Amino acid sequence: MLTSSEVKVSGAIGNCASLGKKGPNVGETEIGQGNTNSWALSSLDEDTTLAFYFEMANQGANAPAPQQGQQRHLQIMTTYQHASGQHRLRVTTLSHSWADTTQLAEIARGFDQEAAAVLMARIASHKTQTEEVLTSFRDHS
Repeated sequence: MLTSSEVKVSGAIGNCASLGKKGPNVGETEIGQGNTNSWALSSLDEDTTLAFYFEMANQGANAPAPQQGQQRHLQIMTTYQHASGQHRLRVTTLSHSWADTTQLAEIARGFDQEAAAVLMARIASHKTQTEEVLTSFRDHS
């Protein structure tokens, strides 16, 4: 997965396993299968759903902030073995403009509340399956 220098990948949640490939586009925050920019899937079809999570890179005080209208890009490279046995590569490129953070109406137009709710639910579900439950209840009687 390739991302703009301003954005780093934090991880993926879904039917995938980390390949442990670190790179300059891997963020510090780990969400799901993180600390990588490459994952393996046992199968991939039209019903497969993966959630990818990103973070803004720490650009430091001297780095210029992205300007409104400036494009950001994301490329997802998928390699797979076709039923014929042939190995194939598909590249999907997404592009979107940066929004000025003071223009809340513009940000709201591009914000998908349902998708955000699903992504947050995936994080919560992943945590319940992978993290220990705190069970320290005290009897205050």
